[in-house]
Amino acid sequence: MKRYITLLILLVIIAVVAISFKPTGGKFGPHLTAVLDNTSEQTFVVYIYFSDKGANAYALLNNPNSLVTQRSIERRLKVKSQNEVVDFSDIPIYQPYVDLLEGKVLKLRHQVKWFNSVSAEVSREQLAGITELNCVAQIELVEKFNKRRDDVEFTAQDNISEQVPQKDLVDTLNYGTGLTQVSQIKVNLVHNQGIYGQGVLIASLDDGFRNQTHPAFNTQPYPMVIESQYDFQLNLPGAFRTTASHGTTTISCIGAYAPGQLIGTSFKSHFLAARTEVDSFERPIEMDNWVAASQWADSLGADVISSSLGYLDFDPGYPSWTWQDMNGNTLVVTNGADLASDHGIVVVNSAGNNGPNSQHNTLGAPADGDSVITLGAVTSTGTVASFSSVGPTTDNPPRIKPDVMAMGSGVKTANGSGTGYSSFSSGTSYSCPLAAGVCGLILSANKNLTPFQVRGILRKFASMSNNPNNTYGWGIIDAQQSVDSARKLDNTPPTILHTQPFTSTTNNGIIIMKARIYDNGIIRNWTNEAPLLYYRKSINGGINWSSYTAVNYTSTNLDTFFFPITGSNNGTTVEYYFAAQDIALPTPKMATLPAGGSGINPPGQTPPPTRFSYYVGLVGIVPVSNEIPKVFKLYENYPNPFNPTTKIKFDLPKTGITKLAVYDILGREVASLVNEELKAGKYEINFNAGNFSSGVYFYKIIAGEFVDTKKMLLVK
Repeated sequence: MKRYITLLILLVIIAVVAISFKPTGGKFGPHLTAVLDNTSEQTFVVYIYFSDKGANAYALLNNPNSLVTQRSIERRLKVKSQNEVVDFSDIPIYQPYVDLLEGKVLKLRHQVKWFNSVSAEVSREQLAGITELNCVAQIELVEKFNKRRDDVEFTAQDNISEQVPQKDLVDTLNYGTGLTQVSQIKVNLVHNQGIYGQGVLIASLDDGFRNQTHPAFNTQPYPMVIESQYDFQLNLPGAFRTTASHGTTTISCIGAYAPGQLIGTSFKSHFLAARTEVDSFERPIEMDNWVAASQWADSLGADVISSSLGYLDFDPGYPSWTWQDMNGNTLVVTNGADLASDHGIVVVNSAGNNGPNSQHNTLGAPADGDSVITLGAVTSTGTVASFSSVGPTTDNPPRIKPDVMAMGSGVKTANGSGTGYSSFSSGTSYSCPLAAGVCGLILSANKNLTPFQVRGILRKFASMSNNPNNTYGWGIIDAQQSVDSARKLDNTPPTILHTQPFTSTTNNGIIIMKARIYDNGIIRNWTNEAPLLYYRKSINGGINWSSYTAVNYTSTNLDTFFFPITGSNNGTTVEYYFAAQDIALPTPKMATLPAGGSGINPPGQTPPPTRFSYYVGLVGIVPVSNEIPKVFKLYENYPNPFNPTTKIKFDLPKTGITKLAVYDILGREVASLVNEELKAGKYEINFNAGNFSSGVYFYKIIAGEFVDTKKMLLVK
């Protein structure tokens, strides 16, 4: 009895000590207050929200490129006006406020500019001091997530033997035993059209991305391109500092290229890899990592976020969210997902692996987001997987969740170690990346589509679009019809950009011309769609011309295409122009440069009225005297003003490499007149500006250490 009395006294003392260390103040959020009241823990991870972003914060909005990348700005313009492309959420946290916290917390974690807060590890004693800061508006708990040990991803279920569907077309790629998961959603039929996710940047948010040397990620000609990766748990570059490899398996569903084994749904997209999860079981403060990673992906210009994650139950002692909180507005991670969508990112998230419940939803945030494309899982035969979470959400009116379905049972993935593959990966974690890759294909076909348009297209052509419900959503994805629909919404012709590199050359060999060619979809290497360069030649000053020859590009660098023009004899004049076509449905869109050409299939077969031109040999530049000048000199051109031709003279007292170029008023080189070794002498060159618009131009000579620039005026 005495032992029990002693134990009781000890418990009372512990409780009194805990209460004595509980800070007071009206700045504590309800979850932090509940934890302080019900646990004796001495350290916490919290969000510290600031009252503002500094006195001159809004001035930063005048320079959007200082806040996010140009790629991010271009993506946001799909959903925002030019004046609204950045807003308060993009302004960085006021650094002096962060500096005030130094020494008042155990550790600062992430700066979450979206919500004007920082996450930090703090002690009970430190909380009181933080509340005294005038810049602090509120302090709230960052919850700890408790991973269910019976989660389907750790105990494979519904692993039905693979049944390969019959197809109407012969596939252009060899998917091996990974065919089932892509053919069920008709991705193979999209790949047959040459659409592989080109031009799209996909961010994968998951746990460790180990084993990046796996053949699935390093097989030519399409090795995976990860543009950037970051570990948000350790706050360090790189997303592979962990023994976990869930991220490896999920990203392989999108980006793998290993013919005969596994080919991902959007394997030619580029990727961002963010480690937001901690390990396979206890996963603290992951929602904090998720929001920070989404903010990072947004700033780098990600088009799609693939997130095989979900949050609902938390560690004992921490107040858990319940199914009743799945209303699209409560959890920080859900609000972060919706904000990413508001910035133009297509957010794809797993529904969860909590199975059905006849009384209520079993979703995990941010699957409840009203802007999130939520993925349920089916088996290889198309029946719903037993573990797939269900809706509806709890807002009023309730919304159907999941949105669409893809295979999430017995999915083939790359292994997290070694060179092998698994055919038994199960969970909505795998239906999610398969679908995120389909979103990559849709955007590759028409990058102007907004997140809501992408979701609408997926729903419209899914297998149960006429009768959606909270088990299947709108049904199994149809990638082929979805991509065709995206192309039907394409009303923009391609854009062609080219700066003529010279107007004369002594190069008698093959000359490579380059042009940047792009549109709101990809420029594909299809028959009658791939960009072309047309050229013709004259050996008598343009009196007689050869027929036009169409040239396909020989190589590309992103959206820059390189075209060869065959070699020419001295005295030859060459004219050329570019043409490109996007076979959008129902009417192809075609453009030429210079503008004014016409014709499709192949594009631009009727030339524009003006073309680019250059001379081969020393035609146009001639020595004007045998006298060797004593000094370098660049003369005023004559006539000046001129239309369209003028003469430029210069003196060279020494033999050497000489460059003479013309620049526009913005300092861009628009013509290279000379770029070769010339002997000492006096020279004159004719400059023809027939392809240029009226305005002020500058011509500049560089000969050894001699540099001079003069101005001329073209008046048409």
